[in-house]
Amino acid sequence: MTATPYALHCHEYGNPPLIDARPLPPDATPGPGEVLIEVACAAFNFTDYLMIQGRYQDKPALPFVPGLDAAGTVRAVGAGVASFAPGDKVISSGVVGAWSARLVAPAHRLVKIPGQVSAADAVASINSHLTAYHGLIDRAALQAGERVLVLGASGAVGQAAVQIALHRGAEVFTVARDGGLLQLAGPQGAALRVPPAELKQGLRELLGAPGADVVVDPVGDFHTEAAVRNLGWRGRLLVIGFAAGDIPKIPANLLLLKGATVMGVYCGGLLLRETAAFTSQLAAMLALIDAGVLTPSPHETLPAHRFDDIWARHADAPRGTKVLLGFTG
Repeated sequence: MTATPYALHCHEYGNPPLIDARPLPPDATPGPGEVLIEVACAAFNFTDYLMIQGRYQDKPALPFVPGLDAAGTVRAVGAGVASFAPGDKVISSGVVGAWSARLVAPAHRLVKIPGQVSAADAVASINSHLTAYHGLIDRAALQAGERVLVLGASGAVGQAAVQIALHRGAEVFTVARDGGLLQLAGPQGAALRVPPAELKQGLRELLGAPGADVVVDPVGDFHTEAAVRNLGWRGRLLVIGFAAGDIPKIPANLLLLKGATVMGVYCGGLLLRETAAFTSQLAAMLALIDAGVLTPSPHETLPAHRFDDIWARHADAPRGTKVLLGFTG
């Protein structure tokens, strides 16, 4: 199966789903505005995990080729495509059918992978690193000297947010789970370990009266209100996700008294509604990886035709490690 180019096909939704590898027909010809990519690797994202179980909001008709993010090399371009040429190393995001050795994608959805950044590093880092970039740079318009509080700082989004905030000259404060306690740390290395019930007071002690200018929140649950109570004047709360469980309810009076703003951070919406902004920010984020500012997200690559192994590893991989499907080598 590995000697012939192939794609994975989902024939039945489930846990696990029924997926097999099938040879591809002869090379597709990209149409106007399209690019044919020889895929090196594709990401197994949480969205993909839901989609192949039939649990996502969009349910493609069976059978279908899953996958949304892929990276590889341009093989051919269609009419009207001037920004890419055969041999370019590129990344595709949000194009269904990425779990395939070849992918035809719209040129306006592609970004060149810069310098020495590998295809695997690029595709593994889209979700976490672009979310952090979009939140801090686009939504919050972070400025040098501002104070940033990162919740869930040990996760992939949190780590990327810390690196971006430091690069922008911000003061960074973090919260991370440490067993049954929460580890709070400041820019001078000052640290507190507090029970979850004491997070609000712990943040008050850590941040002091000025509070935080920006809160990066991929965690939700009780963390959110505690962080909002420690926002400074004109503070911005970046709502990214709810990894801790419950979707929080924020008392509106806190926002009023602090002149605060709640900002949703949703790269999927950006991709669909502002595609040019999405690709521009993805290119800027990849440039930060190339410059050594951002550390690529940890990842493991398994041969794509061994989907049973990939499915099992997706469940067992260390937290924050992205599982990739390899189509070359």
